[in-house]
Amino acid sequence: MEALAADAGNAGGVGRLAFYGRCSTEDNQDPATSKAWQVGEAARFVEPLGGEIVEEFFDIGQSRSLPWERRGEANRVLQALKDPGRGWDGLVVGEATRCWFSNQFSLTWPKFDRYGVSLWIPSLGGRFDPENTVHDMAMTITGGLSKSERQHVQRRVRAAMAAQVLIDGRYQGGRPPYGYLVADGGPHPHPRKAQEGQRLRVLVVDDAAAAVVQRIFEMYLAGWGSKAIAEQLNRDGVPCPSAHAPQQNRHRKMDGWQHSAVVAILENPRYTGYAIYGRWQKVEELLDPEDVAAGYIARFKRSPQAKIVRSREPAHPAIVSVETFTAAQLEKRKRRVGGVNGWSSRGRQRVSKKRTYELRGRVRCGICDRKMEGAARHKEVKYYRCNARTLLPESVTALAHPQQIYLREDLVTQAINRWIGELFGPLNRQVTIDLLLEGDDSSARRDEYVAQLRDRVAAADVVMGRLQRALDAGWDPAALREQYNAAVAEKRAAETAITQVPPEAVMSREELEGYVDQLGDMARALERAEPEERSQLYRALRLSLVYHHVGQILDVEVDPLADRVDKLRVRGGT
Repeated sequence: MEALAADAGNAGGVGRLAFYGRCSTEDNQDPATSKAWQVGEAARFVEPLGGEIVEEFFDIGQSRSLPWERRGEANRVLQALKDPGRGWDGLVVGEATRCWFSNQFSLTWPKFDRYGVSLWIPSLGGRFDPENTVHDMAMTITGGLSKSERQHVQRRVRAAMAAQVLIDGRYQGGRPPYGYLVADGGPHPHPRKAQEGQRLRVLVVDDAAAAVVQRIFEMYLAGWGSKAIAEQLNRDGVPCPSAHAPQQNRHRKMDGWQHSAVVAILENPRYTGYAIYGRWQKVEELLDPEDVAAGYIARFKRSPQAKIVRSREPAHPAIVSVETFTAAQLEKRKRRVGGVNGWSSRGRQRVSKKRTYELRGRVRCGICDRKMEGAARHKEVKYYRCNARTLLPESVTALAHPQQIYLREDLVTQAINRWIGELFGPLNRQVTIDLLLEGDDSSARRDEYVAQLRDRVAAADVVMGRLQRALDAGWDPAALREQYNAAVAEKRAAETAITQVPPEAVMSREELEGYVDQLGDMARALERAEPEERSQLYRALRLSLVYHHVGQILDVEVDPLADRVDKLRVRGGT
C-alpha cells in the first residue's frame, strides 16, 4: 500500500508531532516491545522529513474495535486537539491497521481537520491528503484490512486452543476451578517457547476443596437444594471459594457460600477430569443500537452445546465421576421442569404463574446490603425477603441479622405513588408542569437522532464512492465486495430508520395541563395502572431503596431529582 501514495506531499519541515499507537494483550503481545517498534517505525518515517516526536500516546489492552472516544489514550489525543497550547501540530502512527478499524478513520479524520492537525501515516508514504482520492481509497481499505485481520487472528487462536484441548487436554489458563490448583507441568512442548523458559501449566487436586466439591454433589443428589447446601456449608464453617483462595478472588466479598457458587460447581464438567473449552463465548454487541459509531461492548454468553470442546482423554485428576456429574445434571433438569410429567415430588401438580415484582432489583437490606428477593406470602401478597441463611453464622452481620426480613410491596408502592401524586396535586401542579416543559428535550433529541442517521447515510455514500473509484482504477472486485456490501447495508439501515422516526410532536403548556387534568388524581391513576407500567416508571426514575428493619424505615432515592432522599415509615415490614 506504500506504493499507492508515493506522491504524498512532503514539502517543507514536518515539525513537532505526537505519536499514537496501540497494542492488544489478547494475543500475548508484549506492550513494551510493541510500543518500541511502533515508535521506531514512526520516528524513522518522519525524522528524514524534519519531524520530531514530542509526545507519545499508547493504548495497552484496548481493542481496535473500540472507537477512539472509548480508548483511554486515543481519547486523550482527541481532547488535546482542542487545546491550542498542546505543543504539536500533527500526529504520526506506527501502523495504521492498529489504529483504525472498519470505518473509524472517516469518523476521526474530520476532528483532526477541524483543528488543523495533520496526520502522518507510513503506509501512505507521507501526510494524509483528503483531496487525494488514492489516499481516501487506501484508508478505507486499511480499515477493512484491520477488521479482517482481527477476525482472522480471533478465529485462528480459538481454533488452535480448541485443538489443543481436544487432542492434548491442555490447560488454557485462567482461574482454576474451586477444587484444583495450578502446578508446573514441565517444559513447553513448543521448542521456541521451551527455549525461552516457558512451562506448561496443569491442574492438580486441592484436597481440602475437592472434598467440599464431592460433598456438594452428594448432598445435591440426596435431595438438597443449592441454597440449603450453601447454608449448611456456612454453618459448618467451610470457607467459601473466595475465602479459600483470596488471591484469585479479589473481586469477591469472602462473606460465605452463596447458592450461585454451589450451582456453578454443579454445572462445571471439569470436575470429571476432562479438559473443557468454549463453555462461554465473548460476543460483541452494539453499545447503542441507535448509534453504530459508538462501537461495541463485549459480553460473555453461554455457548451452544455444539461449540463446547471436550478433551478426548482425561486431562487432570477427576474429583467426581462422569456418572455422578451426569446424574446431577439430570436431577437439575428434573427439578427445573417440576418433576416427572409436570408433577412435583410431593405429588402435587406444579402450576406456573408469573408475578411482576415492581421493585425487583431496587430494594437492598440495610444490614447486609444485599438485594432483597421477591417472595409471595399469604396467597397473592408480594413481599421482598432477605434471608440470612447464606451469611457466615458467626459474622457480625449474621448476629445482627434476623433469620428472615420481609418487606411488603404494596405498602411501599402506595407510599411512593402518594408522593408522586403530590407532585401533581394542587400545591405543586404548576411547578411540576414548569419543570416538565423545561426538561422536555424530545424535539432536540429527535433532531439529533435524525442528524446522526443522515450522517451515517452520507458516510456510507462516501465509502461507496471511494470503492467505486477504486474499481474504476483497476482494483480486484473480489477484494472490495465485502466492504461495498457492508456500506450498502449500512446506508439502507439508516434510510429505513429515518422513515420510521415519528413526526415531531412538541407538547404545549395547554396540552400538558389538559393531559394532567385528564389523568386526575395521579396517585389513583398509578394505583389503576398495570404492575409492569409502574415498574417501568420506577425504572425511569432510577428508584433505589434501602430497608432498615429495626426502625422499619425505608430510604428512597430518586436519582433524576437531584439525588433527593425521602424517608418513609412503613408498617407490616416484618
